Amino acid sequence: MKLLPKQELAVWITGCVLAIVLLLLSHTFYVTASTYAFGFVLVALAGFLSWLRFSRQAPSRPRWLLISANAVLAVIGFIVLLYALGVATWYE
Repeated sequence: MKLLPKQELAVWITGCVLAIVLLLLSHTFYVTASTYAFGFVLVALAGFLSWLRFSRQAPSRPRWLLISANAVLAVIGFIVLLYALGVATWYE
């Protein structure tokens, strides 16, 4: 994907906000049928953003964009972990 740095920053911010909204809508600690649908979208979003961060691109990214991308991936990783723990503790 060839994106300008400002476009890529918009993708990162949108992805982070979307991940937070998906976690809040998923009823993670009270598992329902929609929990798995929201979880699938959340994991797919995390996979896409990980691919975007670690894909090989010819032009180098600015340092501020790398720091932002790493911070967003850390937040999304925490959200996915929280989602998985919520579903796992429901079945305990």
